[in-house]
Amino acid sequence: MARPRSLITVASRPRSLITVASRPRSLITVASRPRSLITVASRPRSLITVASRPRSLITVGWTLLLTAAIASGQSDKLEGRQHWWNLAQNDLAAALSVRDNWNVAKNVVVFVGDGLGVTANTAARIFKGQKQGRSGEEGYLVWDRFPNTALLKTYNVDKQVPDSAATATAFLCGIKGNYYTLGVDPSVTQGDCAASKNPAFHTSSILQWAQEAGKDTGIVTTTRVTHATPAAAYAHSADRDWECDSNLGKKGAGCKDIGAQLITEAPGRNIKVILGGGRQALGASHGVDNNSSCSRRDGRDLTKEWLNDKFTRGLTARYVTTSGELDRVDPRHTEYLLGLFDDSHLPYEIDRLVGASGSPSLKDMTVKALRFLRKNRNGFFLLVEGGRIDHALHDNQPHRALEDTLAMDSAVAAALKEIDLEETLLVVTADHSHVMTINGYPDRGNDILGISGDISKVDGLPYTTLMFTNGPGYNYTVNRNQVRRPDPRLINTKHPDYRFLAAVPTPPNEETHGGEDVAVWAVGPMAHLFHRTHEQNYVAHVMAYASCVGPSLNRCERPAHASFTRGPVPAAKPPPPRPRPAAVHVAAPAVTATAFRTSGGLPKFPTLSPVLQQLLNDNEQKIVTALGTESVKSFSATSDVRQLLGRNVVLPHGQ
Repeated sequence: MARPRSLITVASRPRSLITVASRPRSLITVASRPRSLITVASRPRSLITVASRPRSLITVGWTLLLTAAIASGQSDKLEGRQHWWNLAQNDLAAALSVRDNWNVAKNVVVFVGDGLGVTANTAARIFKGQKQGRSGEEGYLVWDRFPNTALLKTYNVDKQVPDSAATATAFLCGIKGNYYTLGVDPSVTQGDCAASKNPAFHTSSILQWAQEAGKDTGIVTTTRVTHATPAAAYAHSADRDWECDSNLGKKGAGCKDIGAQLITEAPGRNIKVILGGGRQALGASHGVDNNSSCSRRDGRDLTKEWLNDKFTRGLTARYVTTSGELDRVDPRHTEYLLGLFDDSHLPYEIDRLVGASGSPSLKDMTVKALRFLRKNRNGFFLLVEGGRIDHALHDNQPHRALEDTLAMDSAVAAALKEIDLEETLLVVTADHSHVMTINGYPDRGNDILGISGDISKVDGLPYTTLMFTNGPGYNYTVNRNQVRRPDPRLINTKHPDYRFLAAVPTPPNEETHGGEDVAVWAVGPMAHLFHRTHEQNYVAHVMAYASCVGPSLNRCERPAHASFTRGPVPAAKPPPPRPRPAAVHVAAPAVTATAFRTSGGLPKFPTLSPVLQQLLNDNEQKIVTALGTESVKSFSATSDVRQLLGRNVVLPHGQ
């Protein structure tokens, strides 16, 4: 094997692969180990040809690096020094070839893992790998391989540790608010109905900005569609619990509940696709009232009102309640879609009834929504929430939380197959963290849901790798002034119902959030604007600037050094906006957008479109990982390789 200095990496990151085609039917491997796979992309528009003959095609794209999230197989022994050296060199070479995407984002998709803090993300990454028969630590979730990552500060205006309503207001509306409030600015505190009715205190969202720019919008969630995260996109409320009229109480008297706002007011009534749970809060329960959700006292069935509104406006609309009904909806012949698949929240993924009479997966709902929304030439905005990750952690049940995280992982992978990353900004983030920790000194590959292997020097018992600082998993007794806890070796800690040990007791489902920063991962136009530690409300401003909507509608110029992989997308002519108090926006200096192009008029920099997204496997996305770089000797047109990478290439053996 040639020395590392004589090799080049064509893919954008380590552990991502090169696509070489001599003939579409010849998929070949370049090494005896499955970790080094060369495969073929089938979409010509997504390929970059860097050789003069079709027999030598190299395709470069971010989805190659994204789908390397699946990582390599684990060997029988731990990796040696050369593995780590090559891995780092590969990563360095990849970093040197990164090119920013300055295109206008025609579409924006944001995935929110509710409660998916960095600890939960790490545990889910390990869990994913272990389910595939590997050690787990070396693997990746799909978004772990996105080219841009940053940290977000999640505190509320009035709380050090936040709740989901105020955090959603921050990343969807661009303004931080107070604990338990949604869609309102800091002038409104929890329960202040009078203040929340003042339009001057309302915050508009990225969803509303997209609608005002002529784009279609959608919401997908595994929670009730009136729950905190989705509600921040369309409602204004002093209390996130005011989901239906019976929850308003004395404090909320005179305020409109969140469900009614969704169905009867803009922007909620104009959302093209709404998929999730929450029939009961909308007055359309299928059975006995679920005490985890509120019930309407006004006798209204808001699903019928939703349908009547669409029919009155001459629009085609469908309301569905099962997975089978959702599957049968044809996006080509339907303009509006409302799907409510449970009276309250959807079941956890591990408990979900699979089949036509059950509820759809997050992946199923995401794909259906994208196929609906992409019909609009002006583009779309889609919010997708894996909301039950949060609920499982509140109950100290990480097994359920990790399964729901992997369901979101599958949904993100499926979304990559439906979108074009040259014109779509894809963001994955969390609203807040939880108080779960990964502790002890477990061996590499130790079951993430198992026992760490350490024995306490105080009570002589082992403990699990995952634990909580508070929650209903508290389980201590006192015997003769000695604190005792159960021996986890006598318990099936991998059972979904097992509550992991907590230090401080709380009632069921009331483990608290954590206050540390959360991560944001991004790919697509302007993803590079996520680049350090930011305030959480910064997210909405990046999405707006990337897509030239809302506060960036009239100040979307790119700087002079920007380069484009396709021409700027003309902004859609917005309909007359409804009167609303606008947030104060500080005007930025205007600069002329100039694309850096070659003499032939084509963009110099390689496309960042997802050239291998169609190769994602629906189940395990088995794109394996290359640990080494590939030689230029494999390709015939080295000058084109130099142009592709934008830097000098050292040829092997003096070629």
